[in-house]
Amino acid sequence: MKKYSILAAVVAAVCAGSTASAQFSITAMSSFSPNNDGWWAPLEAGYAHLEGTGDRQRGLDFGNGELYLVSRALSTTSVRRLDSLSGAEVGNLSMTGVTGGTFTMNKVGVAADGIIYGANLTATANAAGSPYKVYSWANAAAAPVVKYSGAPLAAVRTGDSFAVSGSGSSTRTSTGFQITGTSAAAGSAGTNGYAIIDPTAGTGTAISFAGNPPNGGDFRLGMTFGPSGQVWGTQGAFNIRETSYSGSTGTLLGTPTGLISNAENALSFATVNGLNILATMSTGDATVRIYDASNPLALILLGSKNNTVGALAANGNAAGDVTFGAQTDNGNGTTTVQVYALRTNAGIQAFNVVVPEPTTGALLGLGISALIASRRSRK
Repeated sequence: MKKYSILAAVVAAVCAGSTASAQFSITAMSSFSPNNDGWWAPLEAGYAHLEGTGDRQRGLDFGNGELYLVSRALSTTSVRRLDSLSGAEVGNLSMTGVTGGTFTMNKVGVAADGIIYGANLTATANAAGSPYKVYSWANAAAAPVVKYSGAPLAAVRTGDSFAVSGSGSSTRTSTGFQITGTSAAAGSAGTNGYAIIDPTAGTGTAISFAGNPPNGGDFRLGMTFGPSGQVWGTQGAFNIRETSYSGSTGTLLGTPTGLISNAENALSFATVNGLNILATMSTGDATVRIYDASNPLALILLGSKNNTVGALAANGNAAGDVTFGAQTDNGNGTTTVQVYALRTNAGIQAFNVVVPEPTTGALLGLGISALIASRRSRK
């Protein structure tokens, strides 16, 4: 009885230190959108660059205190700058000299130093006729500069996914491949991999794997840089491929368990308050989920939220993006991080995610485990 009482006291003490304000939560960012509901719906407030049909918005990222939205609405391609708290447009990036590709611009990403990168989509990458291109903007007022133009792997659809990591000369971008048709290139090395672009050197390297999985197209729909420069990618079906690479050779580290939906195609990794977490978005129903990725191969769902209301238009290309925004230390052992999700044909959602220090959860878990063990030993 004494042993049980001590353990119970430990658990109670841990719980007392983990007040409701210090627990994980995900809530709508009420300031975002004209209706203050955390969802800028298609064409809400007459905003024509965010449509509900046509599959014309597929890229979104946060940086420099703003959101960058790639839109092909109004018969033109542009990168819109949005206020990260309200969602209202504050400007757009110059598109001078942006040409070529199936879509001249499809995805956008921001490096740690604030440099903005954008990439096109090419259905059959060809260095001469339809190259894959990556551009950079030094700042919101700058003209774009071509940082890469070529075909990391020819005759393969390139540019549906995009991720940016690092800063300065250490910046790297990545994109996945999709096998198209039954051409010779479809069976060659690299179609089950991805490309790493070095924007400083202007080079593109196809990362290939010796076996399967990964399978062809496994990095096509969603990508993010994980811990220690790992590259994670997916094309759904509960499969996130976690990899590392050296030179042009990729190594499959594993395929994690724990995903809830087979349509969690949009991915974004971050470390918040000392905890490695993964944000995903279902490109089907637009649900955003946050996972504890302390063990990348065994994801633990922390919470989920969907700010959209009613039936959503179809998203036949399973396109969209999810990204982490600014982090704020709350001074009570928790950090609030903004999370944004673009679901093609369904607008943009914004969330405030409160993340407690990982030690709190760990101590609580140890206390509960010990208590359970004690109860079992007394039976």
